[in-house]
Amino acid sequence: MKASAGNQETGTAQAKRGGAWGHVLVAACACLLTVAIVGSAAFLTYRIYDRHQWRIRVRSVVASLQNRTPEELSEKAAQVKASPKLARLVLPEVLKSLRDSKSEQQQCSAIRIMQVFVDHKSVEKTLFRLRRDGRESVAAAAINALANVQPPEHAAEVLGRCLDDVKTRMVVDAVVDEACACLYGLGEAGLHEMRKRIPLLTVDRRIWLVGYVRDKGGPHCRAWLEMLQADSEERVRKAAGDALGFAENKSNIPVRGSPGRLARHEDARPGI
Repeated sequence: MKASAGNQETGTAQAKRGGAWGHVLVAACACLLTVAIVGSAAFLTYRIYDRHQWRIRVRSVVASLQNRTPEELSEKAAQVKASPKLARLVLPEVLKSLRDSKSEQQQCSAIRIMQVFVDHKSVEKTLFRLRRDGRESVAAAAINALANVQPPEHAAEVLGRCLDDVKTRMVVDAVVDEACACLYGLGEAGLHEMRKRIPLLTVDRRIWLVGYVRDKGGPHCRAWLEMLQADSEERVRKAAGDALGFAENKSNIPVRGSPGRLARHEDARPGI
């Protein structure tokens, strides 16, 4: 009996000690959980604050784009492209600027930044909508950026759709100039789309295109001139035939500046 009582007392003592340790462990776990929750909340707060600060800086940069030189814009675009984190913050702000800004220079600068992200569907759609902007510099810059979509066949298809607006006169002359020039720059893919759209252009513009292709030269010059030599209008056929003879007897001379600008400032611009 005495042995049994002793064992019972020992068990009771151990149970009390075990219960005490259990309370300690529960308290310790509660403390650790509290620390973890507080730490997570603090980290989340820091992330939100950090993101907010980044957005403020990004908005400041976007607002100052119109005061940047072309070289500075190219440098900024390269920096954004090289940093995925920065790109995630910059893209929405620049897209917002493209949609909402009333400043012509601001939009042109934003388009230059977006040119390196033109394969993003949201960027492509925004630029495509800008083809109908009434300001020539904005609309032409959007077309020029769309020419960088990959693959080239898709870029040519998008530019071809821009030329489809000639029928409804929903685009300014600069869009037609730039789309024609960019399609030529896309080589065979551009030629394929231009064959389907050449009847949309006026005779004067097709003659202008002959001169542009002749002066630009390059490996696709002959194919484009041969297409124009098969035109339904005699004046276009003659101009293309003369250009083919000229192209065979000259070295390729690069054309400086934007083809649209050349058309608008150096020659009498043809009607759509």
